[in-house]
Amino acid sequence: MKNTNVTNIKLIIIGHADRVVNFDLIKKHKSKYFKFSDIERINNLPNAQKDDGYLDVVYTKAEIQSIMNDIEFDGLCIAIMNYGFDDNFYMHRIGVNKVCISIFGLENILSEKTISIENFIIKNTYEVFIFYKILKNLTNSDEVYTFIHNDTRCCLFDMNGDKRDIVYNTEKPSICYECKGKISNKSIPKNFLEEIQKELLKIDKPFIKKVENFISKYPLFSVLVTFVFSTLINLFSNWIWELINGK
Repeated sequence: MKNTNVTNIKLIIIGHADRVVNFDLIKKHKSKYFKFSDIERINNLPNAQKDDGYLDVVYTKAEIQSIMNDIEFDGLCIAIMNYGFDDNFYMHRIGVNKVCISIFGLENILSEKTISIENFIIKNTYEVFIFYKILKNLTNSDEVYTFIHNDTRCCLFDMNGDKRDIVYNTEKPSICYECKGKISNKSIPKNFLEEIQKELLKIDKPFIKKVENFISKYPLFSVLVTFVFSTLINLFSNWIWELINGK
């Protein structure tokens, strides 16, 4: 039986964001409350009206609204672009059920902490989904800004005015006690917050990234472990060889 309580999410690739983002990996993410059901691409983009003084292409919120104006979908629409917003924000709500995330300049910030851009997008999807679930309308700015806070708490609703702060609520995303209290006052399904928190814990680094982090943090210990492990492997190999040869 089809679960009618699951929100469908359409991913929209604006430009060539798929050169940076593995959208197939994002589509595989499992949630009790939403699923990535569609992917659409917008390649025919107008020339940006604002010159930022460099060679970078930047768009205004209004320009992105115009680009996505014809998209209709019964669920959430999350657009990803590798161009910047003219106001230097990385995400804008641009309709009742539409948002656009700019990954421009974020890849280097995230890679310094070996955090994937895909996890960043998934983390932001949870933020947008919660707003959509409890407010029904993403353009309700007054309500949205009662949740978003300037101080960084590793919470989904951190403002991240300094883009470098995105590493804190992407590596280990959570919902702070204050925001949990505000969400609890809304009409939400039973155990909604508990289930969401469990899902946020699954937004984690791949095992190989954890190993890389450990090695960079404890290089001497890593060298010692490698030496001990290689020595044991060598001794074990010699023992097997002696058994084979009947010694």
